[in-house]
Amino acid sequence: MAAPPVLRDIFNAYQNQLGEEDDGFLFEDEQGPISRLDVVVYRPRSGADMTSFATIGMAAKEMPAAPGPGGGGRAELHLRRRGPLTRSEEHAIAVRLADLAVHPFVTGTQLNWGHMIGFREDFPTFSGCRAVFLAGPLSAEGLDYVHTSAGAVRVINVVPITDAERERGRGLPPVDFARSLLEHADIFAERPQ
Repeated sequence: MAAPPVLRDIFNAYQNQLGEEDDGFLFEDEQGPISRLDVVVYRPRSGADMTSFATIGMAAKEMPAAPGPGGGGRAELHLRRRGPLTRSEEHAIAVRLADLAVHPFVTGTQLNWGHMIGFREDFPTFSGCRAVFLAGPLSAEGLDYVHTSAGAVRVINVVPITDAERERGRGLPPVDFARSLLEHADIFAERPQ
């Protein structure tokens, strides 16, 4: 079955912004809320020491509009991790991103910039980080939206956070919390224990 036009638009936008992916992981579930989700991987290249992950497939459907303002719409997830990873580490991160991508459709709640989601265990390769902060662009050149034939698709940056960071984030507006994370931690790497 051919990919919906919105997903082809996202794939093309990623190609233009990030180049050709180095690898990817495919998750299929015909009975699931998202029948197909790809997590593409961009490995570190000369001058850049980041491994980047991006989902393609979450935006095939609009998210639920509740709770809170600005909900609904379409979105895709991005995550950056400092340094090269093994293929098994890449796979573990891709699995967690796939789980997060179906979260709004399973729970009936949206994912949006400023939200925090907790997990029972550490986020893969981010020891001590049992939650994620969902952020907008983390740099001036970061994507905020991908413009597609189905409208704007929000890019949600997944930032693993520690319990202490999550507690601090509960008392700050999301923009201030994102700024404090960028100022006080290397959010793209495992935190010192």
